[in-house]
Amino acid sequence: MAAAASVGFLATANPLPSMAASGGAPPTREELNRIKVGYEGIEYLLANFDKETTICRENGGECKRDAEPVRRYLGLRSTTDPLFQIEKVFNKVKYMELEDPDKLETFFEATEEFNSAINLSNSMAFVSQFGEYNPGGGKDEVLKYLNEAKKQVVTVRDSLKVIIDALGI
Repeated sequence: MAAAASVGFLATANPLPSMAASGGAPPTREELNRIKVGYEGIEYLLANFDKETTICRENGGECKRDAEPVRRYLGLRSTTDPLFQIEKVFNKVKYMELEDPDKLETFFEATEEFNSAINLSNSMAFVSQFGEYNPGGGKDEVLKYLNEAKKQVVTVRDSLKVIIDALGI
């Protein structure tokens, strides 16, 4: 009996913090807008993939493929990129009041898919930058890895679309 009374005392003396009291805040409108702007950038990259990933010398010289734009559009190159550390915004969603709470599971599944595709695309883009210099490599190897990166960018785009729909933004 005394143990039960002491548990009751502890519960009232040290109540569990609520989500809001734990310092969690939902994402701001600006943070949510970064998701949309990032999505639009990914759409642009996919629509202009060859143009964005090909660099030609100004004097009419050789053109070569470059994966740097892929990494930039994915938010992996600069703190000013819209998708830079976007997972921090995703983590704040648990503090949002969604119009349709049933979409929360869909949201979290899409963020997992997004994170996986970002990592794979980043890896493929990075490897493609060295494909020409590796033994047995060449321009075909660069293109092979760049195309693999592009497949993952498609998954990133699709995941962002699901995230946007789930959040109603």
